[in-house]
Amino acid sequence: MSNNEEFDEQPGARGRNGPGLFLLLTILVAAVTAIFVAQNRERTQIEFLFFDFSSRIWTAIAIAIVLGILLDRLFLAFWRRARKNKKND
Repeated sequence: MSNNEEFDEQPGARGRNGPGLFLLLTILVAAVTAIFVAQNRERTQIEFLFFDFSSRIWTAIAIAIVLGILLDRLFLAFWRRARKNKKND
Protein backbone atom coordinates (compact mmCIF):
# COMPACT_ATOMS: atom_id res chain seq x y z
CA MET A 1 0.00 0.00 0.00
CA SER A 2 1.41 3.41 -0.93
CA ASN A 3 1.28 6.57 1.19
CA ASN A 4 -1.46 8.06 -1.02
CA GLU A 5 -3.82 5.21 -0.26
CA GLU A 6 -3.38 5.34 3.53
CA PHE A 7 -4.67 8.87 4.02
CA ASP A 8 -7.80 10.29 2.52
CA GLU A 9 -7.13 14.01 2.31
CA GLN A 10 -10.20 16.13 2.73
CA PRO A 11 -10.46 19.40 0.87
CA GLY A 12 -9.63 22.40 3.07
CA ALA A 13 -11.51 25.65 3.41
CA ARG A 14 -9.56 27.39 0.67
CA GLY A 15 -6.30 27.12 2.54
CA ARG A 16 -7.59 28.58 5.82
CA ASN A 17 -7.21 26.86 9.14
CA GLY A 18 -8.72 27.77 12.49
CA PRO A 19 -11.91 29.57 13.46
CA GLY A 20 -13.59 31.94 11.05
CA LEU A 21 -13.69 35.70 11.34
CA PHE A 22 -17.39 35.69 12.28
CA LEU A 23 -16.75 33.37 15.23
CA LEU A 24 -13.86 35.50 16.46
CA LEU A 25 -15.91 38.69 16.20
CA THR A 26 -18.81 37.03 18.03
CA ILE A 27 -16.52 35.97 20.87
CA LEU A 28 -15.00 39.47 21.02
CA VAL A 29 -18.41 41.17 21.18
CA ALA A 30 -19.58 38.72 23.86
CA ALA A 31 -16.47 39.41 25.96
CA VAL A 32 -16.81 43.19 25.61
CA THR A 33 -20.51 42.94 26.53
CA ALA A 34 -19.74 40.87 29.63
CA ILE A 35 -17.10 43.38 30.74
CA PHE A 36 -19.49 46.29 30.13
CA VAL A 37 -22.25 44.67 32.21
CA ALA A 38 -19.83 43.78 35.02
CA GLN A 39 -18.51 47.34 35.23
CA ASN A 40 -21.92 49.08 35.08
CA ARG A 41 -23.94 47.37 37.79
CA GLU A 42 -24.68 50.50 39.84
CA ARG A 43 -28.25 51.70 40.11
CA THR A 44 -29.42 54.99 38.68
CA GLN A 45 -32.69 56.90 38.75
CA ILE A 46 -34.55 57.00 35.41
CA GLU A 47 -37.16 59.67 34.73
CA PHE A 48 -39.17 59.65 31.51
CA LEU A 49 -42.48 61.45 31.08
CA PHE A 50 -44.54 60.20 34.02
CA PHE A 51 -42.33 57.15 34.69
CA ASP A 52 -39.86 57.30 37.55
CA PHE A 53 -37.92 54.17 38.46
CA SER A 54 -34.54 52.86 39.53
CA SER A 55 -32.54 50.72 37.12
CA ARG A 56 -29.05 49.45 36.55
CA ILE A 57 -26.93 51.59 34.22
CA TRP A 58 -26.34 48.81 31.69
CA THR A 59 -30.09 48.12 31.52
CA ALA A 60 -30.84 51.77 30.81
CA ILE A 61 -28.20 51.86 28.07
CA ALA A 62 -29.51 48.61 26.54
CA ILE A 63 -33.04 50.05 26.46
CA ALA A 64 -31.72 53.21 24.79
CA ILE A 65 -29.91 51.11 22.17
CA VAL A 66 -33.06 49.08 21.43
CA LEU A 67 -35.10 52.27 21.08
CA GLY A 68 -32.44 53.67 18.73
CA ILE A 69 -32.59 50.52 16.60
CA LEU A 70 -36.39 50.74 16.44
CA LEU A 71 -36.23 54.40 15.40
CA ASP A 72 -33.70 53.50 12.71
CA ARG A 73 -35.93 50.73 11.35
CA LEU A 74 -38.96 53.03 11.31
CA PHE A 75 -37.02 55.77 9.53
CA LEU A 76 -35.67 53.33 6.92
CA ALA A 77 -39.14 51.91 6.30
CA PHE A 78 -40.49 55.45 5.82
CA TRP A 79 -37.55 56.35 3.53
CA ARG A 80 -37.99 53.23 1.37
CA ARG A 81 -41.74 53.79 1.07
CA ALA A 82 -41.20 57.42 0.05
CA ARG A 83 -38.63 56.40 -2.58
CA LYS A 84 -40.91 53.66 -3.90
CA ASN A 85 -43.84 56.09 -4.19
CA LYS A 86 -41.59 58.64 -5.90
CA LYS A 87 -40.52 56.04 -8.52
CA ASN A 88 -44.13 55.06 -9.19
CA ASP A 89 -45.20 58.68 -9.85
